[in-house]
Amino acid sequence: MRSVVGLAAIVATATVYLYLLSTHLPPGPRHVQAAGEEGEAGEELHEYRLKFPSDLDELRELAEMLKFYKREHHGYVLLLFCSAYLYKQSFAIPGSSFLNMLAGAIFGPWEGLVLACLLTTSGSTFCYLLSSVFGKQHVVRVFPQKVALLQKKVRISKPSS
Repeated sequence: MRSVVGLAAIVATATVYLYLLSTHLPPGPRHVQAAGEEGEAGEELHEYRLKFPSDLDELRELAEMLKFYKREHHGYVLLLFCSAYLYKQSFAIPGSSFLNMLAGAIFGPWEGLVLACLLTTSGSTFCYLLSSVFGKQHVVRVFPQKVALLQKKVRISKPSS
């Protein structure tokens, strides 16, 4: 049970860190909301809220906002992007393909490619380490027959030296 508590503590700490990082943004662009969306005449300004993109329209909007931030606060955008990417990869949250596209949109094709490759590798390594430290004994305890079958298949398919 200790490992479940440890994993929950790591997830909670990472979530709070990412939340604080995304809510304490330096001053940036304001999102213009057209008339009719609020029911008032004219345009109203409101702060943009950061969130993981779930479709291409949200991705475009986020990329435009982060391009501005990158010009003004390059280090902060890099820290925020790396933190969000590692969070998604480390905890195996789907949607990294949107972040790969966002990396290219914000940092350019070559810098974005290198950044995405490094972050994918690091995040996958963190995911593996988390699962080996916190999940291995639970999987073996809950699914002993399936683990034994998988281990047997691995031994059979491995060529002898």
